Amino acid sequence: MKLLLENWRQYLNESEEEVVDTLRIFDFDETIAHTRSETRVKAPDGSEATLTSQQEFEGYMSAAAAKEGLTDFDPIDGLMAKGYDIDLSDFSEVKDPEEITVVTDELRHVPVNAKNYIITARRGSSLGPILNYLEELGIDPNTVRPIATAGESKGAVIANMIKQKIMADGESNIKRVEYYEDSDKNIQDVMNHLCPEKLVELVVYKVIKSEEGYSLQHIGC
Repeated sequence: MKLLLENWRQYLNESEEEVVDTLRIFDFDETIAHTRSETRVKAPDGSEATLTSQQEFEGYMSAAAAKEGLTDFDPIDGLMAKGYDIDLSDFSEVKDPEEITVVTDELRHVPVNAKNYIITARRGSSLGPILNYLEELGIDPNTVRPIATAGESKGAVIANMIKQKIMADGESNIKRVEYYEDSDKNIQDVMNHLCPEKLVELVVYKVIKSEEGYSLQHIGC
């Protein structure tokens, strides 16, 4: 949470004279890179699970939350309070990464009047390793602003980013958001926060994995 707040302050303190009307927001896991990270869970009844993909993670956590009567967007803290042992230690590093070039090619490009952000559900300790990995790929980490939500709603974070950039006329200077993401849950969350109020033009690029490799699927409000 501390790192999230520090990155948030950095966002708010960016030069007001800087002309930025487009936020380009990238997820990390299964979007910028596929990693060998696993989540290991031991439930209060003694059963154990090793979750090796985003789909497995979301499916397990959703089912466990429903079983325990939890409705939080991210139920991890609530599940742990109920006796679940959830090991996220793999996500403090970038473990055996495989670059997803259809996305990193976009990340290397910073259009005029745009800024690139990585918003990851990982905890704050992962931001340094993520920036180091970008540097290994030849991407200047100074062109990317990282934010770790620690599982909080990305849609709520992005909506606040837009509302915090209000100009003298009462309108936000952010007019367009491009969002690169693999998770259906996170995509729907972002759309739920941005589409009803038409805060900005939202363009979602869903990362699709197939036998042929990775591709981007365009989704709009």
